[in-house]
Amino acid sequence: MRIFFIGYMGAGKSHTAKQLEEATGRKCIDLDVAIEEQMGLSIEVAFAQQGEVFFRNQEALVLDRVLSDSTIEIVACGGGTSCAEGAGALLTGAGLVVHLDPPFEVLVPRLRSNPTRPLLMRSGAVLTELEIKAHWEGRKSCYAFAHERLVHPVSHRDIQRWTALFD
Repeated sequence: MRIFFIGYMGAGKSHTAKQLEEATGRKCIDLDVAIEEQMGLSIEVAFAQQGEVFFRNQEALVLDRVLSDSTIEIVACGGGTSCAEGAGALLTGAGLVVHLDPPFEVLVPRLRSNPTRPLLMRSGAVLTELEIKAHWEGRKSCYAFAHERLVHPVSHRDIQRWTALFD
């Protein structure tokens, strides 16, 4: 059994995956961290030096590696992972896909706390809230294939429910 957490930047994918790892003892991977380790660069530097296409290619390589490792059972995907062509079928065929979808008003403070995210920048300036909202709206179709969609904060009950799937 595998569980993939997908959603927009700041949705809580990494945090939720770690919570589930702690509750189950199952191996967890954060794709963004794994990509940085593979590249030897931060995501911000990779975007700035190599561009988004390079980053997305690295992301696909890491995802393939994760999918071939049966010991990895909990995956926090990057915000754009599920936007790649064929990602929906790939992820849904490999496990349970959970879309963490907090309201935009919840995301804004989280995103503002890390303004170096490359997709929040244009020409060295942070996007306006209106521009970020347009990007967020545009990404919604990338997550539509998920088995589950959570608009509320992840609860202890959610963690228990997912934990039971590993038994």
